[in-house]
Amino acid sequence: MKILFVLNVPHAIEPQGVMMLIALCRRHNHEVGLTLLAKEDLAARARVFQPDVVAYSVIGSEVDDFKRADQALLAHCAASGRRVFRIMGGPHPTFAPQVLDEMGLDAICQGDGERALPALLARLERNEPLEGIPNIALTSAGAPLRERLNSDELDGLPFPDRELYFKAVPFLQPTGLRSFLTGRGCPYSCSFCYNDAYNRAFAGCGSVLRRRSVENILAEIEEVRDKYPPLGFIRLFHDTFSFRADAWLEEFAEKYPKRIGVPFYCLMRANTFTEETARLLKKAGCYTVAMSIEAGSERVRNGILGRNLSDDEMRRAFDLAHRNGLRIYSNTMVGIPGTTLEDDFESLEFTRSLRPTVPTFSVCFPSRGTKLAEYALENGFLHPGDDLLKRFSGESPLTTHSERDKGILSRIACFGPMYCILPRFMTPVIRRMILLPVPLPLARRLGHAFTLFNMATRVFRNAIPRNPLTLARAAWESIRYFW
Repeated sequence: MKILFVLNVPHAIEPQGVMMLIALCRRHNHEVGLTLLAKEDLAARARVFQPDVVAYSVIGSEVDDFKRADQALLAHCAASGRRVFRIMGGPHPTFAPQVLDEMGLDAICQGDGERALPALLARLERNEPLEGIPNIALTSAGAPLRERLNSDELDGLPFPDRELYFKAVPFLQPTGLRSFLTGRGCPYSCSFCYNDAYNRAFAGCGSVLRRRSVENILAEIEEVRDKYPPLGFIRLFHDTFSFRADAWLEEFAEKYPKRIGVPFYCLMRANTFTEETARLLKKAGCYTVAMSIEAGSERVRNGILGRNLSDDEMRRAFDLAHRNGLRIYSNTMVGIPGTTLEDDFESLEFTRSLRPTVPTFSVCFPSRGTKLAEYALENGFLHPGDDLLKRFSGESPLTTHSERDKGILSRIACFGPMYCILPRFMTPVIRRMILLPVPLPLARRLGHAFTLFNMATRVFRNAIPRNPLTLARAAWESIRYFW
C-alpha cells in the first residue's frame, strides 16, 4: 500500500513517532511518502503520490491547519473518484477523540501506534473488518482496546527512518543536531502534562516506564552518525532521562564516551538530579540538562501543577548542575489557572535567581484531558468551547485576565529570557518592555530571535555548521520555512 504521512511545520526535533512508523511501514514493504503542510499543498501532493492511506500526526495547536488541508484533500478525492483512508494519530486524537467526527475521519490512533498501524494496514490490504485493533478507534464514542509496548518490544523495533524527514527539511541535516528517544513513560502526576492523562487512560496496560537498552541506543546513534553526517550534538529524549544512579546509567556513562563521544542534552527532574547522577552524566559527556521550573512559588508549583518540588529542591538541583559544569535549559509557565500577575512576576524573579543558562517562558494553555484543564473549566477560568492548545507566546485563554494582562503575559513569554540572562542593570528596562504595550508581533520576533541565538550558542554545542556556506544555506532555509 501507499501511505502518505502528513506533518504541519518543520521542527529541529525530528518527529520520532512518525519516523518510527515510516520504518515499520517499509519493514512491511509499503511505499511511504511524507509531506509538510507548511511547505506543500496536500491535495497537490496526493494527486502525484496517489496514496491509499493518509496519516495525519497532530498536536492540538495545529488542528485547524489539518482541517483546512483535509477539506482540500476531500475535494480532490471527490473530483478524482479516488478513495483515500484518512487516519490521525498523535496527542490531539488521543485526548480529543471528537476530532474523528469533526473531520469525518476513517479512524484515529490513540497511544502507541507501532503495533496498531501495521495491523490496520494489513486488514485494509485484505479488505477485512477493522474493529478490535488495539489503540485504533473507528468512532469517537467509547474507547478502543488499549495497549502499550513494553521495554523488550522497544529494542525489537526498527530504528526511526530519517531519510524522508531530512529531504523535507533540508536545513536540518547540515546542523549536526540529532535527536534520539531513549525510553517512554513518566510516573509523575503533573496536572498540566499529557503523561498523567495518558497514564490514567492506559491504566492497567503494562508498565508505565519503558526504557531501551544502552546497546540498542548506541547502535542507533552509530548508524545515524555513519549515514547522516555530521553528528555534532545529540538530544536524548525521555521525559526524565534517569530516575536514579542505577546500573543502566553506569553502563551508559561507561560506553557512551568511548563509542560516541559527542556532547548531549537530556531532560531531568530536580528531585532525581543527585550528586551521583550529576557525576555520571558529566562522565558520559552531558553538556546540557533540561530542568523545568514551571512556577516560582511552591503554592502554584505543587498546589496547582502537582509538581511536588520544593524551592529548596529546585535550588539544590540547579546549584549542583552549576558545580558540575552542566548548562541548564529551563521552562517556566505564566498565566496558570488560579494565579495572578503577581505570581507571574514572582516566577520571573525565581527563575532569574536559579541562573539557568537559557530560560524559556510560555503562556499556559491547559491541554485537553489533563487535570489542569479540568480544574480550569470547573472553576470558570476557561470558556467550555475554548481551544485549549496554542503556541507558547499566544494570548492567554483565561477569563480571569483582562486584555491588558493577557498582553503582559505574552510579553513575559517573549522577554522573560532577556530578563533572566542579561545583567541586573538591564532588568528595569526589560520590565518596562513587558509592561508597556509593545506590539506582540514585534515582541515575539525579538524574544524568539534572542532565545534561539542563545540556545544555539549556549545550549546545543557544535550544532551550528562551521562551514560558512553551509551556515548560510541553513540560515536561508530557516528563514524560508519559519519566517
